Amino acid sequence: DAGGARARVRHVAFFLDDVHLSADSLQRVRKSVGQFVENDMGPNDSVLIATATGQLGFLQQFTDDKGVLRVALARLAYKPFIVRDSEQVPMTEYQAIKVDAGDRDAISQFAALLLAQTNPPATPVGVGPPAGGSIYSKPTGGQQIGMTREQAEHMVRERAQWIIKQTSDYSLGTLTALESLMRGSAEFPGRKLIFFISDGFYLNDRNTGFGDKLKQITDAALRAGVVIYSIDARGLVGDTDAGSNRSDSVGKLSRVNVGELSASQDPLNALAGDTGGRALLNSGQFDAALHSALEETSNYYRVAWKPEAEEQKGGAFKRVEVSVVGRPELTVRLPRGYMASLAAGLSDKAKSRTTAAAPVEKGSGAKDAVADLRGAITSAVPKRALPVTLSASFVDVPGSGPVLTSSVQVGTDSLDYGADGHQPAGIDIIGVVLNDQGKPAANFKTRLGVTPLPADATSAAERPGVIYNYRAPLAPGLYQIRAAARDAGGGQVGSATRWIEIPNLSKRQLSLSSLLLGGHQVGGAKAGDAPQVQFSVDRRFPRSTRLDFIAFIYNAARASGGGPVDLSVQVRVLRDGKPVVTAPARKLTPDATADLARIPFTGAVTLGQLPAGQYEIEIGVTDNLSKTSATQRVGFEIL
Repeated sequence: DAGGARARVRHVAFFLDDVHLSADSLQRVRKSVGQFVENDMGPNDSVLIATATGQLGFLQQFTDDKGVLRVALARLAYKPFIVRDSEQVPMTEYQAIKVDAGDRDAISQFAALLLAQTNPPATPVGVGPPAGGSIYSKPTGGQQIGMTREQAEHMVRERAQWIIKQTSDYSLGTLTALESLMRGSAEFPGRKLIFFISDGFYLNDRNTGFGDKLKQITDAALRAGVVIYSIDARGLVGDTDAGSNRSDSVGKLSRVNVGELSASQDPLNALAGDTGGRALLNSGQFDAALHSALEETSNYYRVAWKPEAEEQKGGAFKRVEVSVVGRPELTVRLPRGYMASLAAGLSDKAKSRTTAAAPVEKGSGAKDAVADLRGAITSAVPKRALPVTLSASFVDVPGSGPVLTSSVQVGTDSLDYGADGHQPAGIDIIGVVLNDQGKPAANFKTRLGVTPLPADATSAAERPGVIYNYRAPLAPGLYQIRAAARDAGGGQVGSATRWIEIPNLSKRQLSLSSLLLGGHQVGGAKAGDAPQVQFSVDRRFPRSTRLDFIAFIYNAARASGGGPVDLSVQVRVLRDGKPVVTAPARKLTPDATADLARIPFTGAVTLGQLPAGQYEIEIGVTDNLSKTSATQRVGFEIL
């Protein structure tokens, strides 16, 4: 149904073969992926951008945060494909493959070029017959000068093998990185769609192991629930560059190069076809290809099958075929096989994980508790045994600068309250703040005591869980917050991850703080103290309430002579990226005593007018003096 389709998380990965992408292709890919992120990525999408060389480092992970993906795209750099070859006449990788395969046109042409470069020209010394013999002499008394043709052909073959060795190492590195990504994604639930984007390369399986690697990738796709759609980033291409044929007077290399384009696309066809996807080639419509693949994979079947016969369990690669009974015109796309030799090892690992994931017995030692928390906080997939929600926000504080607040909310219903259910429980919480290089910038650790709720506290509003807030001043930049919590008595563990980008306010550009929702006063503030306000962590609100919000505006321009600001603000509520509530833009007039360095903007939205579901609220601010704008958006749920 529509509601279920919206709630389902879609995992989409863009794997950029930056080893084989030209500078122009990389720019096209950056633009197209950026358009997907801005226009097509939904609130339930989890997207990853990865490269064959791993140049994005810590940023190569699934995320629903568009800001992280923008930073990743901006950091993509062209990586030249360098092959060491000292000869003056270039030999392409495809030509080297043809030489290695024994193609006579390729071998003879490069041998002739080598002889022309190496052997000195013969010198005319006589008048020819009847003086006798050739008009050319052999100045060394009849001995051959330079190398023979046989020697030249041998050197050509050695040169081709050296080129193939280098290029094969690059290509195997690309395939190994792809397989690693696929096996790592097995932890995430549901189907994963990977776009493999490349300018193409060559599958020369003579002593390179390409065939075995493709089988391993197919096995990884089957076990991880991955389908690959490969895209030729060159778009509309016909013949490949024949500029290296300038020394080819009789057209030998032109004949050698026939089939070069199709050969470079063979890996793209194989990766897609063997994993149940499609190869999208020779099309200039990159964006259309993305949309087509997303539409095709939006619905799929899951089929389980267990090998029973011994011949299905042993040996190496086993092919799998699926057909629809009585419908021969239908084609079922799926991973085409599995590595039987890997099945036993993976089964043992699964049993080991099951044993490790078993509930921790009460009274387990401190070492077990530390190991549980560390395992949860480093896991790529959040742990769910204990409900944990994490929010991250920042505001600029006078005298302190940007301050990050990490709020951890832990559900208390499933805590161990002792045999009688009336004993206090304990929750251990740890967290770390990592910069965009994955290095720690701050960390926290605490234990919270929890008193059992009264038996008549039955509504969700009466069981909100407990919240721990950690505040830390930080420099501008992109940060990831990871937090984990553990029931000290029962041993259940939960974890969560959030990203946040803190702008550099010293650049004097119009900016917004985080958008804070559902603020309410907590605790008993002492006389003369400012009231303590707790904002919503899980951002879940009943329809019977209103959604209160606040944000701060920074670096608003002022009229000449320190005059007033001139700001316009508009609030929108969106669902599935489309506005469902749009308030008219209104002029913001700060109070005369307001701090114009940090102008607060507050408001409220009545939720009763909207059906239950997932939404986003967006605040857009326009500075009419500087002609600049800033936007902040955050998701919430109506119950």
